[in-house]
Amino acid sequence: MEQIRKFLRDKGFALALLACLVAAAAAGVWAVRTVRDELDKNLSGLKTPDSTSAAPGIDEGLSTTTPQEDETTWEWPTEPAANSVSNVPKAASSASRSASSASSAPQAGSGSVREPSALQGASSPASSSAAPASTQPVSGRVLNGYSGDELVYNKTLGDWRTHNGIDYACAKDAAVQSPTAGTVVLAGSDGSWGPTVAIKDSAGRVWRLCGVASPAVKEGETVSAGQTLGKVGSVSCECAEESHIHLEVKQDDSYLDPAKLMQ
Repeated sequence: MEQIRKFLRDKGFALALLACLVAAAAAGVWAVRTVRDELDKNLSGLKTPDSTSAAPGIDEGLSTTTPQEDETTWEWPTEPAANSVSNVPKAASSASRSASSASSAPQAGSGSVREPSALQGASSPASSSAAPASTQPVSGRVLNGYSGDELVYNKTLGDWRTHNGIDYACAKDAAVQSPTAGTVVLAGSDGSWGPTVAIKDSAGRVWRLCGVASPAVKEGETVSAGQTLGKVGSVSCECAEESHIHLEVKQDDSYLDPAKLMQ
């Protein structure tokens, strides 16, 4: 009898344990199904997003083009501003022009502006007071311009250096004219530049013409603008270039752009 009770007690314990395991398994299955359903919902949301969140990269791309267009629109008006003529005096009205043309002798210092040379007239006082009359030494084209502080390649010397003057292409033995009036301070060889004629003008500037062979002037002689100085020879340190005359202007220790001094 005691053994029967013990068997039933053990049997009941085993059944209770089995019931617990079955309940736990059922709870696990329910949890798995719940997680699976949630994952299905999330995956379904990723596959079919709503219109408000669709293609954020495309929306951003479209929005970035608008600032570029705005920027272009903003920059465009700056070009006319750079070329503005706000500093140019306004032309006189038709009535005032008629009055001025009717008068036999216009008053000095009236400040009237004549069309269409208003821009040219604005710079004429500076040019007339800055330097005496000057002219191009030969009639050839500009072969190499004044470089300022920029380095340019020298074909003859094979290095990079500043070009302190202007090279005018011309035929060999062509006549070379004085670019300015002044006193001849050099008429002979000048080291690596070869045959050179230098003239000092009334403003103290020295005009050096390199490549002037057979000089027709002497040191200390006074020359006028356009006077013949000699014939086109060779510029030693630029002999790899085609035939030309090298013109440079120096005031004290500074080189000037000859083109800005020419009238």
